[in-house]
Amino acid sequence: MVIDKMRNMCKYSALSEDIRRMDELKPSALPDFYGYRVDRKHTAVFSVLSGSVLFSTTWRENPESRDANAAVTAKSGDFVLFLPGEPFLMRILSDEADVDMFCLE
Repeated sequence: MVIDKMRNMCKYSALSEDIRRMDELKPSALPDFYGYRVDRKHTAVFSVLSGSVLFSTTWRENPESRDANAAVTAKSGDFVLFLPGEPFLMRILSDEADVDMFCLE
């Protein structure tokens, strides 16, 4: 899990070539989060447009784990990135929160 400001996104282009094209990409529909999700083929990037959102991840080595091993609160202007195979969970913390999700190759 990586958290940083959107203005620094290009620094992470080595993780996915699609990061350079973020302005051209359309956001994916946000899934319902009833537990940790795992996408083994894509890098998941969440862009927080407003409000605050809690993100967490758990043990990649134990797919049955429900224990958070890291959690961050992202605010407007932040992005959070999860590498392929990394479990992630998102919880909206404020009514005015607006988040875009991108699935990158």
